[in-house]
Amino acid sequence: MGAFDLVVNGIFDDPNFASDVIWRWQGEIPGVPARVIRKVPEAIVGLGDNRYDLPALLIDVRLSEVADPQPGDLIQFVDEDNRVAEITNLGKIDSQGLVRTCEARYDEDDRFPSSGG
Repeated sequence: MGAFDLVVNGIFDDPNFASDVIWRWQGEIPGVPARVIRKVPEAIVGLGDNRYDLPALLIDVRLSEVADPQPGDLIQFVDEDNRVAEITNLGKIDSQGLVRTCEARYDEDDRFPSSGG
C-alpha cells in the first residue's frame, strides 16, 4: 500500500469527513456497508436578471468498497437523519484509481426508513 492509499484510507476512516452508508445496487436488499464523503457544493446560476441557487450532492466512494457504482444505485446514510440518495450520474475516478465521485439526489420517498443493513 502506497502513501496515497494510506492518506485516502485515513480520510475515509475519519468520522469528521466520511459517513457510513448502506450501498444498494439498483436498490436491491441487502446492501453492503461502505464509507462515503458527502459534498454539497452550491452553484449560482443566472437567467436574465434572476439568480438561482442550485444545490448539488456529490458522493465520493472508495472503489475498494463499491467497485462498480451505477446510476440507479441507492445509498442510505446511517446517521441521525437516515436519508436515502439515488446515484444519478458518475464522475471521474481519481488519478490513482481509488475513489470515484458520483452525482446523487436525495430520494424524497425515503424507501429505506430503518437503519438495518
